[in-house]
Amino acid sequence: MKRRELGCPSYLWNFAFFTAQFPCFLLWMSSIRRMCLDHHPGFDSGGALWFLNLTDYPSGIMCFTFPTLIAGLHYINVQISFRTIKIANLQGVLGLLAKFYKLYLDILSIPLFLVGFYIPQGSLVYWVTNSSLTLIQQLCLKNPNVRNQLGLPNLMEPVKNRVATENDHNSAADSEVLIPIEAVPPKKLLELALKDMAAGDQDKALILLRTTIEKDPELVQALVAIGQILCSKKLFEEAAENFELAIHKLSYIKEEEIGLLLLSLFGAGVSRIWEGKNSDGIEHLKKIAELREPDSPMDKACYYRGLVMLGSTLFQLGEKSEAAKYLRIAATYDPGVNAYLKECEEG
Repeated sequence: MKRRELGCPSYLWNFAFFTAQFPCFLLWMSSIRRMCLDHHPGFDSGGALWFLNLTDYPSGIMCFTFPTLIAGLHYINVQISFRTIKIANLQGVLGLLAKFYKLYLDILSIPLFLVGFYIPQGSLVYWVTNSSLTLIQQLCLKNPNVRNQLGLPNLMEPVKNRVATENDHNSAADSEVLIPIEAVPPKKLLELALKDMAAGDQDKALILLRTTIEKDPELVQALVAIGQILCSKKLFEEAAENFELAIHKLSYIKEEEIGLLLLSLFGAGVSRIWEGKNSDGIEHLKKIAELREPDSPMDKACYYRGLVMLGSTLFQLGEKSEAAKYLRIAATYDPGVNAYLKECEEG
C-alpha cells in the first residue's frame, strides 16, 4: 500500500535491464563483432570518418578515440542517472548498496576503456552510437520543457522544508530540498498545485494535478482544479469531462463538500454552454437551483452566479419566462440582476 501511495513502479522493473536491454546489447555487439571477424562484405571499406576498415582493431595515432569515447560516455551516463538520487540522504542498507553500486559503475569506466582496444572498430562504432543516443535520451527526458511537451510529470519538484537548528528552537531556515515527484503524497501534490495556480503558473499546476489524480482518483478537488485550468485555456470539452467526473464522485455529498459540488456543476454547465452544447449545460446549471443556498460567502456567490448564467442562457434561447424565474431568485442576492430580470419580464 505504501508503494502504491508513493507511486512506485513494480519491483520487477529492477530486472528490466538484465532481462531485456543487456541481452539485446550483447547480442548486437557479438553479431557485429562476428561480422567484423568474418570480413563481412563492405566492412573493410565502408567505415566512418578515418576508420575505413571496421574489421581492424584500434591502432595508430587515433587508437585512443573509441576507447576514450566509450569510457567517457559510460561515466557521464552514470552521473546523469544518479543525479536525482541523493545517496547521502539514503539510510541503512539501501544507502550503502546505492553508494557501492555507483562506485562500481564509476570504476567500470577503466576496464571499458581497456576493453576498447581489443574489439573490432565495427563494434566500437555501434557501441559509441548506442551510448551517445542513451546520453541524448537521458538529457531530453530530464529537461522540464521536454517533459512538459510530452505530458510527463516533472521529476524534480522543489518542496520547501522548514528545518529548525538544534541550538535555537525558535529560529528556522528555509531549505529547498529536491524530491522526486513520484515520492510526494497526493495531498501534498494537490497543495503544491493549488499554490502554483494561485501564482498563475497553470502549466506547472496542471502537471501536478494530473499526477495527483493518477495517484488518487478520489481527490475531487484536483479534478475541479483541472477543469478550471482547462476552461481558462478554452479546452471546454475536456474541462467539462473533468467537472462531470467530479460531479459523479460527489453523488453522495457530505455537508462540507457542497462548495465542490457547486463549483463542479457551475464549471460543467459553463463549459458545455461555451462548447455549444446548451442543453447539457442547462441541465447542470438547473441542478444548482435544486440545492439549498449555502452558508459560506464564496459558495453563496458561486450559487447565485450559476443561477444568473442559467437565466441568461435561457433568455438567449427565447425561454424568457423560465429565465425570469431563476433571475428573480438571483436578484435577491445581487440587486444588479434586476436589470436583466426587467428585460425578461418586458420581453
